[in-house]
Amino acid sequence: MADDPIYSPRERFVLWSLAVSGFVVLNSVFLYGVLLRPDWIREALANPISAVFIAEALVLMGAFAYLLSKWKVSRLHWGWFIVLSLLGSMAFALPVVLLWPGRRHLERSDTGP
Repeated sequence: MADDPIYSPRERFVLWSLAVSGFVVLNSVFLYGVLLRPDWIREALANPISAVFIAEALVLMGAFAYLLSKWKVSRLHWGWFIVLSLLGSMAFALPVVLLWPGRRHLERSDTGP
C-alpha cells in the first residue's frame, strides 16, 4: 500500500463502534440461535428468502475481499477479511481490516514521532 489512509478520530470511533456492535450484538443473536434455538436456523435455511439473503452475504463477502485487495485500502491480506467475516460478521471484519495498523505505522511508533 503506497500511503496508509488517515482516519479522523470521529471516523475511527464510528468504525470501532461498528466492529464492536457487529461482533457483540450480531454474533450474540447468531450464537443464541445456534445454541439455544436450532429450529430457527433450520427454518431460516428452509425459507427461500432467508437462503437468498445468506447467499447474498456470502457473495458480498467475496466481492468485498476482492475489492479491498484491489483498491489497496486494507492492510491485511484478503483472506483475513474472509476469516474475520466468518468468525464475526462483515460489520466486524470491515472496520478491523481498515483500522489494522500498517507496517509503516508500527515502525513510526517504535522510533518515536
